[in-house]
Amino acid sequence: MVRNLDDLAVFVRVAECGGFSAAARAMDLAPTTVSKQIARLERQLGATLFERNTRRLKITEEGRAVAERARAALALLDEAAEIARAGSGELTGTIRVTAPVPFGSRYVAAATAAFRKQHPKVGFELHLTDRMVDLYGDDIDVAIRVAKLVDSRLIARRLADNQRILVASPDYLERHGTPMRPRDLAAHTCLLFSYPGLGRNSWALHNGREAEEIAVSSDLATDSGDTLRTWCIAGLGVSLRELWDVAEDLRAGRLVHILPGWMEEASPISFVRPKREPVPKRISAFGDFLAQLWRSPPWEA
Repeated sequence: MVRNLDDLAVFVRVAECGGFSAAARAMDLAPTTVSKQIARLERQLGATLFERNTRRLKITEEGRAVAERARAALALLDEAAEIARAGSGELTGTIRVTAPVPFGSRYVAAATAAFRKQHPKVGFELHLTDRMVDLYGDDIDVAIRVAKLVDSRLIARRLADNQRILVASPDYLERHGTPMRPRDLAAHTCLLFSYPGLGRNSWALHNGREAEEIAVSSDLATDSGDTLRTWCIAGLGVSLRELWDVAEDLRAGRLVHILPGWMEEASPISFVRPKREPVPKRISAFGDFLAQLWRSPPWEA
């Protein structure tokens, strides 16, 4: 019989993080404390939960079965605590969210503020970073991802499309002319998003059934979307930018949408969470809220 629920919580975190040290960092505990709690849990269960050696930690079949059931039990307790705290079933608790810096500061921050007004007992920890955060290792409930999902341990819900379009400033177009076909871009200065290892020097554009892949090269390249936007507004060239990033500039006339109809294939803007069941009501409610809020995205208005 398990006498300490904290031991179960630590065990689940070790299983998710793949190691004692990583789990200790995620839970702000000493590695020795984590090791003692796992050892105590193994004694109480009479089972070996992890195979240990000097190079790695591997969960056993028994450990995997216990982790699955413990995760569900802890989630149920969390859900019960929400209801007990609120009495009426009002949403409570904290949602830990991560999002990319530019998209998060413009849209996710506003969305959390709107959700908080509807549910004043729900708190947020909003972490804005362009780093791909490990939701399990960093103890994150939700990630807003502007990219295709590649981690099979996660569950994604598509909220909106991330559309990339071609833009340039009125000043640039006055000086260099407006391209009429994608192939015309070869005669223009293209502002490139690039970083070591990206290995891509072309723009794959489509217009309905038509498709063209345009080879691009430039002496103006950066790994910062904000820098590309600044260069583009300054009239340095043509850029392939996310619609959500340049929507305000298009409305204000600082940028012009060129070659309308030609764009990259859309990628998803997704609500991503770890595979933990059942899902706390505050998290599922936040996902529903974002889906409704961005049904007609503000950047497309």
